[in-house]
Amino acid sequence: MLALTGCGPISSGVTGIAAHDYPAPSTAERYCAWYGDARDGVLYFGTAAFWSAMRSHGDDPTADLQQPGPVMVGRFDLRREERMGPLEVGLAENRSGVWDVLAHPNGRIYFTTFYESAGFVDPGTGEFVRLPQLGNGLNELALGPRGSVLVSRYGGAPGAGEDGAVLAFDPDGSLLDTYPLRAPPGYRVAPKTIAYDPTREQIWITTDLLSVDSTAPPRHDTYVLDARGRELRRIAEPEIQFVVFAEDGSGYLAEVDGESLWLRASAPGEAISTARRVALDEAFEGALDFVQDIQVSADRRVVVTRWSGWVHLLEPNLEVKTTRFPARADGGLYYSAVALGDRICATHCAGVSVICMDAP
Repeated sequence: MLALTGCGPISSGVTGIAAHDYPAPSTAERYCAWYGDARDGVLYFGTAAFWSAMRSHGDDPTADLQQPGPVMVGRFDLRREERMGPLEVGLAENRSGVWDVLAHPNGRIYFTTFYESAGFVDPGTGEFVRLPQLGNGLNELALGPRGSVLVSRYGGAPGAGEDGAVLAFDPDGSLLDTYPLRAPPGYRVAPKTIAYDPTREQIWITTDLLSVDSTAPPRHDTYVLDARGRELRRIAEPEIQFVVFAEDGSGYLAEVDGESLWLRASAPGEAISTARRVALDEAFEGALDFVQDIQVSADRRVVVTRWSGWVHLLEPNLEVKTTRFPARADGGLYYSAVALGDRICATHCAGVSVICMDAP
């Protein structure tokens, strides 16, 4: 039996809006802000020209590689709500922007660039290290067991092979293990979001399952692996759009079931199947919207961010408060929102921007 909680009220007005737009990193390409991760009052985020380059070159997903440009991890001071200078992590030959970032407890910021090598940077000194030994096609990052780092390798990406995998590497970038994922017949598997459950010692991965001959519609199964990379189960329904586990092992899964969006919240070690299920939106437009990120703040509040700017803030007792960031004249998508005190700040992908507003 699943415990159900009602959907939070939709805010009719948003207060305290402040848009922090960064100078354009390049005059040749249009960068925007991507995935973010916060630690010690600073929001770190990827910056990339992937979307604008693809659209301006006939939907070519590799178009970002045609133009050299800066490779940067963005920074934003959440307490002062001030822009900070970016961390330069590119070499002269680099062309692919930063996609995902991980603010590691060791103080380093790990990053992926997908088409080129991943790496890490020390925000105190600005010194960075690239990790070409891990290969390309690396997508989303997560903290793994004993301080290791987990990263998804998206299947079909350059250097990734037809089917994707999960990589584990130590804090200095040495590869610890590779866990290939098996695709069902007629599909290839491309892993996306990755999360590590420290209490059950399990790895969760959301995926795109893409038809080999393009005749079948894509699927979005979630894989669950044990600590040695062996597949324990595969979840096809409901679709899990994002999953994260807090440092204490509390788990949060954004699920789409028909036209409803839910958050499944499990206590440390609790079976996911019996976890509490909280309604977020009973008229979710899945064809136009997507849960792009879930962040757990130091005070145990949970922030669920959607492309559209709808944000669901859950208190520790799982009371839901829902509001929406403003739509901007230049369009764009919201990626990662974090809560600090009575404010919420989110990365916005049109230009390089962080938008802040009062928490609902």
